[in-house]
Amino acid sequence: MTTFRYALDPVDETFFDTAPMRWRVGLELAASPDEVWAELTSPLPLSWCRALPDVRYTSEAPYGVGTTREASVLGAYRMRERFFRWDETDRRKSFHATEGTLPVFGAFAEDYHVLPFDGGSKLVWSFAFTPWKGLDSALQLGRPLAESLLASLVKDTRNHFGPLTEVR
Repeated sequence: MTTFRYALDPVDETFFDTAPMRWRVGLELAASPDEVWAELTSPLPLSWCRALPDVRYTSEAPYGVGTTREASVLGAYRMRERFFRWDETDRRKSFHATEGTLPVFGAFAEDYHVLPFDGGSKLVWSFAFTPWKGLDSALQLGRPLAESLLASLVKDTRNHFGPLTEVR
């Protein structure tokens, strides 16, 4: 049984511009915006990402603002999440983590925005966090690991949906 002992601070959409550590990646994908959104909002979202072996909603469908989810990262860290934005029309959703199993983050959030793009779609995937109190320098040293994890998520997502290739 997982024990969530560490509460994380709630945040809103401004956190993606103000957090001390943040990444934003735009993935141009061969799949349509509707296909990408459907998989991101399926009962087992991100199942194609090797670094996220278990991500599942803990709220009943239909999902929206207030929906909760649990995620396992690399099988070693688990977090509980709560969605504060969910827009079916704009195909955008954002969450903040509410609890974690280890003292890693003071606050953590992700944003997924799926846009039509050049015969496929563009997934703009944003990550933002503050380290747990006193771990600022440790997380700076862990930045290469975080960037490697992000690169894995990007690679797995491109492989799953197919990269958008330019036809000449």
